[in-house]
Amino acid sequence: MPEDFIVAEDLDLAWSNFDPVFTLPAICPFYVELAGKPLNKLIRALMRQHRQQPKYFFSGHRGCGKSTELNRLAADDEIKKRFYIVKYSVKDVCDVNNLNYVDVLFSMGAQLYIQYIDAGKELEPELLEELESWGRTLELESEKTKSAEASVKGGIRAFFLSVQAKIKSEHTTRKIIRERIEPKLSELIDKINIIIADIEGKEKKNVLVIIDDLDKPSLEQAKEIFYDNYTAITQPACYIVYTVPISIFFAPEFTAIRETRFFLPNIKLHTKNDRNSIHEPGYELMRTFVYKRMKEELIEPEALDFAIKMSGGVFREGARIMQIAADNAIEKERTRISKEDVERAEREIRSDFKRILKSDDYKTLNEIYESNDIRGIEKIGHLLHNLSVLEYENEENWYDIHPTLEELLKK
Repeated sequence: MPEDFIVAEDLDLAWSNFDPVFTLPAICPFYVELAGKPLNKLIRALMRQHRQQPKYFFSGHRGCGKSTELNRLAADDEIKKRFYIVKYSVKDVCDVNNLNYVDVLFSMGAQLYIQYIDAGKELEPELLEELESWGRTLELESEKTKSAEASVKGGIRAFFLSVQAKIKSEHTTRKIIRERIEPKLSELIDKINIIIADIEGKEKKNVLVIIDDLDKPSLEQAKEIFYDNYTAITQPACYIVYTVPISIFFAPEFTAIRETRFFLPNIKLHTKNDRNSIHEPGYELMRTFVYKRMKEELIEPEALDFAIKMSGGVFREGARIMQIAADNAIEKERTRISKEDVERAEREIRSDFKRILKSDDYKTLNEIYESNDIRGIEKIGHLLHNLSVLEYENEENWYDIHPTLEELLKK
């Protein structure tokens, strides 16, 4: 992704501009504002007076723009006046394929400390001594983890970085660290809270922690973190915004966090039970998404409308389709994306779904395709997680299959 965010005048740069895994910074000319500005609802909630520090759960389909919106949240002027903000991605400091609540809480304490110190600020000497003493208790007997004490001697920052690195990359050490911390979890939470209290005392602001990419773990891991250990993850004495997978709200256990859920909707492209209709505001927003990244003449209008339809109103899916289509056009030595190129992207995405869908899933997908509704939420959690089922908001929520799957269900 080019750093200067130039609108592409050729397909090579267009391919780069549609990188589906790139998260836009808070201020970016490629940004498209969502109808209704749904992030404002979360901002209003954070700015209100609370008797206790709230914990919010920010969800939406993978690729709908949550990370970009959180970047904008952290850069919001009113939020910055009210809060000292610590924002990070859990995938940068933990292994999201093997994640539990201890990892999440440790990463929170580590990032609170590291980001505050790296901003050129200082904590109270008494607190540093307490953290050093606690760090020594985590010295592990394994040869791989004996560096913990050495890290403490090198400073608390070095200690946190060392343990974070082990949690992220060393399976055996990760397991041992969890076994050491879990029986004394209250000590970890206590250390997090004294760091928070010291920061708030010095900054004269509440602390807000924003943890991105917690929607990446599997549904089973999400249940372990947010249901089995809900009490633990809500103990830190600060405001927290957790990203969570949309599928978590389709498990019966999760009534506890529905009241503090904020949802980033997909872009509606047709009305419920009328797949042939065109919701023009949604199409226009997705056209803006494309034209902010490349010149209009680089794609045929019919091809663009088909690409929008196949995206299902999910930004990352739209970017993925445009990137595949641009590459196919380049391969065919064309200077403009045609519908044929978008059809190539459609087939490629459909093939990806065919590899992961189970035979039982097709019955559920057919039911949703016919009714735009769900019957039995326990059947669709994993389908929402892998984007084969998409949720939309209107007067009431409704559902549809990923548009590329329509051809599969016709067979």
